Amino acid sequence: MKPWRLAAAAGLVGSSVITGAMALVHTLAPSIPFPPLALAQAVVRAAPGGLATYFIERLGHWAIRLAVLGTLVSFLVSGAVLGLIIAATDERSRGRAWATGAAAFAPLWLVSVLVYPSPAESVGRAAFAAASLPIDLGGGVVAGLTFARLSGAPATQASDLSRRYVLRALWWGALAVLVGSADLGRLLYRRPDPGRQTLVLPDLTRAVRPTEVAGDRAFASIPGLSPEVTSNAEFYVVDEEIIDPDIDPAAWRLAVDGLVTHRLELTYDELKRLPAVERYQTLECISNTIGGDLISTAKWVGVPMPLVLNRAGVGPSAVEVVFRAAGGYTDSLPIQQAMDESTLLAIGMNDRVLPRAHGFPARVLSVGTYGMKNPKWLIGMRVVDRPYTGYWEQRGWSKAAVVKTMSRIDVPRARRGVSGPLDVAGVAFAGDRGISRVEVSSDGGRTWTPAQVETPLSPLTWRRWLTRWTPQRKGRTGILVRAYDGRGVVQTPIHAAPHPDGASGYDAITVGT
Repeated sequence: MKPWRLAAAAGLVGSSVITGAMALVHTLAPSIPFPPLALAQAVVRAAPGGLATYFIERLGHWAIRLAVLGTLVSFLVSGAVLGLIIAATDERSRGRAWATGAAAFAPLWLVSVLVYPSPAESVGRAAFAAASLPIDLGGGVVAGLTFARLSGAPATQASDLSRRYVLRALWWGALAVLVGSADLGRLLYRRPDPGRQTLVLPDLTRAVRPTEVAGDRAFASIPGLSPEVTSNAEFYVVDEEIIDPDIDPAAWRLAVDGLVTHRLELTYDELKRLPAVERYQTLECISNTIGGDLISTAKWVGVPMPLVLNRAGVGPSAVEVVFRAAGGYTDSLPIQQAMDESTLLAIGMNDRVLPRAHGFPARVLSVGTYGMKNPKWLIGMRVVDRPYTGYWEQRGWSKAAVVKTMSRIDVPRARRGVSGPLDVAGVAFAGDRGISRVEVSSDGGRTWTPAQVETPLSPLTWRRWLTRWTPQRKGRTGILVRAYDGRGVVQTPIHAAPHPDGASGYDAITVGT
């Protein structure tokens, strides 16, 4: 059997050993990240804006998942490449197979350290380098010894032996990847999700539900229609973080610095003692497609951001406030919006402490903007004197991120066999502009019929709509919906993809025989 094949098999054994050992270390010490996932996070963050946007447009949120899968496979298979170095230097090693293997795998350690993204919850680069060095070199030693054994085996046995080594390496490597990427360390030792706790605050102004008007009760009996308020479990989640940060509230600090009179640090308890307000608000992801489900409504609790900024003293040359998240995500808001009473530091959601997946201990909650402008796991606010380019803006998405007017058909789903009256219902949203009217068309947009609209929970939430439709002819019929914002401006029919500033166009379904 050719030496390079034996070397590749030996290298794969070495990388499998490293993967398994690092998965075990990460399970026992979660602050030491699982290298394949850490590398995947580094790849996601380092991807050029055009490249990231290209894949997001075509693959949606599968883009990040596939990037993770590719990095995991590449990390495991890299051992086969490094094994070739063992074969190339074996003759000069004078039988010291262990030294040859260790030297061949040293580049894997070096690359891992150089691209280490230094997650906020994890050890620093130096500690990671010290922890991973013996494991990476140990994997190289195993690879070198394996190559020596394969090379010394009779030709008739080498092929079968290498095949068995490869299969075992792939099996154990895949198992190690599952253990490491499943983040078993956090499953075993992670603090309970704070979102399970009821939020209790000393100074809270409650939201007042609107008075029910005639017709509102009709919306309670429409199966499949989105609820007024989305449960925490069903609320949409979109992150560039592969693993949600697990933040200790006792150690957490919110730093306010930059162009301020004095630097401020707030503890979680101090933030909770500030006057807070409760309000109903809808959030929508800028990558939501026409008729998509990346939009939800919750009852939020938050501290008005001006209370915190005024404590630090904002300088006269302030232009924007830059927000830093525990995972490394950044974005910003104009100083005027950050200093508006409507902008909150959210700490509660649907009567519960803010869940981990939604940004515990605190997240930004602004009005009129897409979700990208509402960073989660907030750890810092920096006042700056110039416009800032945030994470997604660096990747070609709109800086303004103003919510476009949208409407969606929830029920019915496209169906056949409709012969009688049919409830057609859904939601409409226009950010802080509100929704004034919704219309439905069954003739391709030539004529429009007003739909019944429910009283919204607040000017910042979606508005549910409902109409009773009866087919006028046999055959298939397309149903369109459009909405008007609170200023009377109709939703645009022009179709646009989510990139760069949000999708537009009418949602539609087809019903009939």
